[in-house]
Amino acid sequence: MFCSAYTPSCIYHFHVNKPVCRKPRFRVCSSTSSESDRFKVEYTPWLIVGLGNPGNKYHGTRHNVGFEMIDKLARKEGVLMNTIQSKALIGIGAIEEVPILLAKPQTYMNFSGESVGSLAAHYQVPLRHILLVYDEMALPNGVLRLQPKGGQGYHNGVKSVMGNLDGRRNFPRLSIGIGHPPGNMDMKAFLLQKFSTSERRQIDESLEQGSEAVKTLVLSGFSEGISRFNLVQKYKFHKV
Repeated sequence: MFCSAYTPSCIYHFHVNKPVCRKPRFRVCSSTSSESDRFKVEYTPWLIVGLGNPGNKYHGTRHNVGFEMIDKLARKEGVLMNTIQSKALIGIGAIEEVPILLAKPQTYMNFSGESVGSLAAHYQVPLRHILLVYDEMALPNGVLRLQPKGGQGYHNGVKSVMGNLDGRRNFPRLSIGIGHPPGNMDMKAFLLQKFSTSERRQIDESLEQGSEAVKTLVLSGFSEGISRFNLVQKYKFHKV
């Protein structure tokens, strides 16, 4: 087993009296086969970013489901979200042996890219390992879609991220469907609205399904498992 580690510069943890500097270590390992001297596995860190707006007034709104997915992953993988770096609330941990950095930008939605670009550069995360999680009005409520790349659509948060990644679009994204505004309802009002009871149930189920899909992606990449996941999501509410 071959291992290497690197220690980034200071990041700060919140404590009662004052911020405390900590220097986290990312440990990357790869193993060799007894039959050959070739490397079998190399663990490249993943930066998983959920988009949303900070503050209690936005908690539970449609536009904040990206934050909710990060919270779900943090609970399932035992990642403590108690550090501020690059204008984002972050937590460092792992999914099995793969290092992950979970992040919730605190810049408000339209400036989310400031955090993403800075974190990706600081931790030397390649574009293919930056997973962006956000709300998507083009999908029915509770329907998920996991893609290796895409455009910005009408999402200002995604637009900001792409702008801070030099306009590049070849990074994975997990879209969480929130549906369309009903009738002539204002789009902004719809995005900042909380879910109905039935919609909330669908979102809670999708967060569980999405967290499992993220785990599959981190461990196996865009495999057959992800293709099956997308197919199931596409038809999950279709009645036969």
